[in-house]
Amino acid sequence: MSTGNAGQRFGQLVELIYDSVQDLSRIAPAMEMICREVGAIAGHYVHMDMKSREVIASCVSNSDYQAGDLEYKDYYSQVDDRLGWLATGEVGEWRADHQRFDERFVRKSEIYNDFLFKYGGRHMVVGRIGERTTQSEAIAFLRPLGAQEYAETEYAFLRSLSPHLIRSATLRARMQTLERQQSASESVVAHLPYGTLWINAAGRIVSLNPQANVILAAADGLSVRNDKLVVSEPAGAERLQHALRMATTMEPRQGQWFAIARRKQSTPLLVSVIPATIPAALDPLCGGPFALLILQDMTCQRVSRSAQLQAIYRLTPAETRLAEALLENETIESYALKNDISRNTVRTHLASLFAKTGAKRQAELIRTLLASQPHVML
Repeated sequence: MSTGNAGQRFGQLVELIYDSVQDLSRIAPAMEMICREVGAIAGHYVHMDMKSREVIASCVSNSDYQAGDLEYKDYYSQVDDRLGWLATGEVGEWRADHQRFDERFVRKSEIYNDFLFKYGGRHMVVGRIGERTTQSEAIAFLRPLGAQEYAETEYAFLRSLSPHLIRSATLRARMQTLERQQSASESVVAHLPYGTLWINAAGRIVSLNPQANVILAAADGLSVRNDKLVVSEPAGAERLQHALRMATTMEPRQGQWFAIARRKQSTPLLVSVIPATIPAALDPLCGGPFALLILQDMTCQRVSRSAQLQAIYRLTPAETRLAEALLENETIESYALKNDISRNTVRTHLASLFAKTGAKRQAELIRTLLASQPHVML
């Protein structure tokens, strides 16, 4: 990097790199600054699934090469004969194409003759900045036709940026994962007509749906403080803590339900506490195992038991019918005979019920299903 304001420019560049964690488009001006420092005509960021060659995300350093970015995404990524080489580089390592591909290769290569040369580029240096299973994130910088190969001082500059580029890619992947988890978690429970909350073993709320937000915002018998549920009545608070312990820390884990008295309503709030296998939508770092809490306001319309079980555990219609039958005290044999299906088929559905509810035995399964749909006499 040149003298004078080199330190200030480097700071601005690093700031742009970390801005790209939340806004990927900010990687474009960062690449443009790098281009000026290393004598490149364009920078190209690509996030790709290396197995399918699908480009997940990409951008270029300036709009003059936008068409090239689209061409690469739509076609040239599928015929790029350098990808095997690109995929083998270490994260943080910068490599030049001339170190691997000689002029004979270049003369025969579609990616060079029909793509890179068209945009005035020749020598390329590429660095992998992120890796997730079959996916790879990389940034390439292209030098113009006729220019010399990259010098050691330019490699040194790129290496000084590697920790920041890798860290930003890691943070970006982490943030995208959390966003997907949050979206998936909300989709599981948002449509339900009652309040649902995921609570971890420490009693902390991990996720909740809008209906639960409404119930808790009313602070009538049950509220939230420091991300934990608070029951205004001491006896109710003790019941909640006991139910959470039974659902998350005891073996075998058990579900319970109870009523919480409310001051503004004569009808109590019904609370079901159900042991839950950690859902894919939630992060293990949240501190499982988990309990699913269902808050039911008996003054509101209730849904059928079948619909409730399907929504909570993502049951198929066949699994739901078996769950209903077990709750009506039917045996595997009687259910198979009644529905004219084999016992092996019923056992397959039963195994799926175990997997989805986290139960290990049939008695535990029935207790879990019962806890999902409390019935009280008021």
